[in-house]
Amino acid sequence: MDADRWATLQTLLGEALDLAPPEREAFAAQQDDPEVAAELAALLAAADAVPAFLDGPPAWDARAALDAEDTSDLAGVVVGPYRLVRELGRGGQGRVFLAERDDVGTRVALKLVHGTLAAPEMVARFLTERRVLAGLVHPHIARLLDAGAADLGGPSKTPYLVMEAVAGRPVTEYVAAVRAPLAERLRLFGQVCEAVAFAHQRLVVHRDLKPSNVLVEVGPPATVKLLDFGIAKLLSDEAEDLTRTGQSVLTVEYAAPEQVLGGAVTVATDVYALGVLLYELLTDVRPYDTSGGLREALRAVCDEAPPRPSTRVEADRARALRGDLDEIVAKALAKAPEARYASVGTLADDLARHLGGLPVHARPQTMAYRAARYVRRHAIGVSAAALGVALLVGFGVRERALRVQAEAARAETQARADLLRDIFGATYDGEEIRPDTLRAEALIARASDRLDERFEGSARVKAALTIQIGQLYDGIRRPVRALERYQTAEQIARPAGANDVLAEALLHVAYAHGGAGRCTEAIAALDEAAALHDAPDFTVSVRVSRGGNLSCLGRYDEAIADLVVARRLEPDDGFILHTLADAYHRAGQTDHALETMRASVARGDAGYPAGHAVLTARRHALSHMLIAAGDLAAAEQVARRAYADAQRATAPTDNRTLGALLVLARVVHLQGDLAAADSLSALLLRQVRRTLPSDVIIRFRTLHQRSLVLLDRGDLAAAEVAVREAIATPLDPAEAYLNDRAGHYRTLAAIHRAAGRTAEADEAEGQADQIDRAVERRRLGA
Repeated sequence: MDADRWATLQTLLGEALDLAPPEREAFAAQQDDPEVAAELAALLAAADAVPAFLDGPPAWDARAALDAEDTSDLAGVVVGPYRLVRELGRGGQGRVFLAERDDVGTRVALKLVHGTLAAPEMVARFLTERRVLAGLVHPHIARLLDAGAADLGGPSKTPYLVMEAVAGRPVTEYVAAVRAPLAERLRLFGQVCEAVAFAHQRLVVHRDLKPSNVLVEVGPPATVKLLDFGIAKLLSDEAEDLTRTGQSVLTVEYAAPEQVLGGAVTVATDVYALGVLLYELLTDVRPYDTSGGLREALRAVCDEAPPRPSTRVEADRARALRGDLDEIVAKALAKAPEARYASVGTLADDLARHLGGLPVHARPQTMAYRAARYVRRHAIGVSAAALGVALLVGFGVRERALRVQAEAARAETQARADLLRDIFGATYDGEEIRPDTLRAEALIARASDRLDERFEGSARVKAALTIQIGQLYDGIRRPVRALERYQTAEQIARPAGANDVLAEALLHVAYAHGGAGRCTEAIAALDEAAALHDAPDFTVSVRVSRGGNLSCLGRYDEAIADLVVARRLEPDDGFILHTLADAYHRAGQTDHALETMRASVARGDAGYPAGHAVLTARRHALSHMLIAAGDLAAAEQVARRAYADAQRATAPTDNRTLGALLVLARVVHLQGDLAAADSLSALLLRQVRRTLPSDVIIRFRTLHQRSLVLLDRGDLAAAEVAVREAIATPLDPAEAYLNDRAGHYRTLAAIHRAAGRTAEADEAEGQADQIDRAVERRRLGA
C-alpha cells in the first residue's frame, strides 16, 4: 500500500472510530472509492474484534501480570504494521525488538512495554504522549515514530512504542572499549547535555537517563543518540503522574534521591542522572556500590556522598580530574535538588568553561583559584616572574571588582534557579500544585507572575529573566504575550543602564514587530539595539533581522547590503542565506534568489535530519520561488520531497506534515491537475479537522485552499461554505496573518461573481481592500 493511500485510511479510521459503533459501517460504505471502503470496513471489523483497553478494565494486579509475562521467542510476530525480526534487549520497561514494515521496507526499534507498565491507565498515557514526543526532533535524540497497542494473546493488549533504530553501543562501553581520551569523553557527554536541554525546553523530562539509553554511533566522528523519551514525564500533560499508580519507572543506580523516595520529578532529576553518567564516563565505575541489594542501593543513593572521581582512577588520570571536574560532578550529584545545577545548560556551560581554562561556577571564586585559571589559559605567554608581579599588583587592585562580578553572577544564577523552580516545582503560595496537571502556558504565566510580583534582585537580572519568559511564550506560539514581556524587559533595563540586556530586549521586540508585519517599528528597535551593543554575534542577528524588515518595506538595496554583511560574518549560516534569498526574490532578482535559496537548503540538508522543521520551511520557500519563476514541475518536486520527509519525521496531523501537504496541494492545483488537487485538499482538510482548534493558521489556510479547488470545479455552494468557515476562524487582529483574511474575501468575491451576485462580490472586494489598507498602515507604522 502506498503512503498516500495509507495516510487516507489512517485519517478515515480515526474519524470512524470517533463514531458510535452502529454508525461506523455506514460511514465506510459512504466512501467514493470501493477499495477504500472495503479496506476501511476490514480495519473497523478488526478493531471491533478486540476489546478496548479503557472499556471497563478489571482490577490491575501488577505482580500477577509480571509473573504471567510471556518470555517466548516473538520473532516473526506481527505488531500493528510491524513484523518483529529479533530481540535486541530487555529491561525494566520491556523488551526491545528490531522490527520491519514490509509495506515500506523500513527497520525500526519496537519496544513491547513491560507488564508492570501495561496497566490500562498507563496505556492512555503512552497514546496521548506520542504526538508531543514525536516532535522531539534533534540530531542526538532517537525519534519516537509511532505508538499503539497490540493483541499478543494475553488478557489485555500490550502497548508498544516504535522508535528510530540506532546501530550503536552504550556510551560507557564505547569509551572503555576504544580507551577514549578525556576530551573525547567530555565531547560525547556534551552531546548528551545538548539533547536533554533541548527536551527540557519543550517541557519534557527524560527520567531514566543511563548508559543503555545513550548509544554511540561509530563515526568519524562518533555521535550519541538518546533513547527512551517514550516514558518521559511530560510536565504540561494532564495525565495522572506515574507515582499515583504505584509504578516507579526508574533505574536505581542512576535515579536521584527524590526520585527513589517518590518525590517530584523535575529538570533537577535529569541533572542528577547526568552527574552519575559523567562520573562513570570519567572513572569507568559508578559512584555507588549497588551490589548489596535494593535496600543498600537506596541507602547509598539517599545518604552517602560518593568518592571524588579523582580518587577512583590511576594517578595519571587523577591529575586531570582533580579540582574542576571533581567539583562539577559533586554539584551535579548533590542530594538536594536545589543544590544542583539549575539546568542542564548550566552544567554544560561549566564543563565548557573548564575546557576553555575559565573558572567554573561549581568552585568557590577565590583569588588563588582565578589566578590559577589565568595561568593555565596563558601559560605560553606569561612567565613565572611576570605572573608573580601581576598577582601582587593586578589582583590586589582588581579584587574588589572581581568580587562584585562574582556576586552579580551568583545572584543571576540563583535567580534563574528560582525561576526554574517556579516553572517546574510543586508548590506555589503554599498551595499544592501538580505541575503535570498544568498546560505549558499556565506554567509560564505562573513564573511570569512570580517575577513581576516577588522578584527582589537587581533590575538587570529581572530584565534578563523577563526576556526568557517572552522566549517561552514565543516557543508556544503566543506572540502577543511574548511582545508584552519583551517590552516589559525594555522598561526594566532602560533606567537601570543595563545596555547589553536592553539591546537584547530591543532585538526581541524587533523580532515580534517584524513577525506581525510592523516593519517600521521593528527597524526602529533594531537601530537602537545596534547602537547599544556591538558584539559580533549580536551584530549578525541585528543585520539579518534588519534585512528582512527592510525587504518588507520595499527597500531592497539596503536589505541586501545588510544581509551581505551578515553573510560575510557568518558565511555558512543557512538562515542568513534564506533571508537573503527572500530579499532577492522580493527585489525581482529571480536567478540570485533561486541560487541562494538552494544554497540555504543544501546547508540545511548537511546540518539537520530529514524532515526537520528548518528544512521543511526552507523547501517551502524554494517551492514558492520556483512557482513565481514559472517552473511548476520543479516546485512540485521540491514540495513532494518536503512532504515525504515531514511524513517520516512527524505524525500525520503534525503542523509540519500538514503544512507540507498544503504546499503540495497548491502546486498541484496551479499545474491544473484538478482531480489530484481535489484529492489532496480533501485529505488535508480531513486531517486538519483532527487537530486542536487552536491550530487556527493551518486550519484557515487549508479551508481557503479547499475553497479555491471547489471554485475551479464549479461547486460554488461548497466553495462558499469552505471560505466562509475560513473567514469565521478566530484571528487576533494583532497577529501577522491579517493579510490572509484579505485573500479569503477576494475568493468569496470570485465565488459571488461566478454565481452572478455582483453586489455581494463588490462588498467582499471592499472588505478585502479595507484589510489591505490596514496591513499597509501597520507595515509603515502609520
